[in-house]
Amino acid sequence: YNQMVIGSTLKKLRFDVVNAFNGEDAFAILQDPHCHDIYGCNEENCSVFSIIITDLNMPIMNGLDLIKKARSLPGIMGKIPIIMLSASDEKEQVEEGLKAGMNHFMCKPIKEAELVERIKDYYLY
Repeated sequence: YNQMVIGSTLKKLRFDVVNAFNGEDAFAILQDPHCHDIYGCNEENCSVFSIIITDLNMPIMNGLDLIKKARSLPGIMGKIPIIMLSASDEKEQVEEGLKAGMNHFMCKPIKEAELVERIKDYYLY
C-alpha cells in the first residue's frame, strides 16, 4: 500500500520513480554509472535522483545503513534529501535517522498530502 501511494504521488509530481527491493539494491542503484549515463549526468555536481524515500526496516541493509552510505557519496549525490519511513514513530528511531543524515521522518501508513508537503520542503510545486 505505502509503495503504491508513494509511487503514484511522485508520478503526479512528475518524478520518475526507481524502486529497490532492499537497502543494498538501493545503494547499488545510487552508484550505478549506467543511470547517470542515461540522463547525461556524469559529474560530481549532478544527480539523477531528486529524493530518496526509504523504509527503516528492509532486508539485507536497513534504512539507517542506507542513509549513512548515501551520505558518504561524493558531491551532490551525498546531499540528496532523504525521507525515512517506519511503522513506528519511536523517538529513538527518529533520532537515529537524524543522526544518520535523514531530512524527514514519516510514520506509515503514508498519506499523500503529508508526502507532498515533505517534498515541497525541497521542491516548488
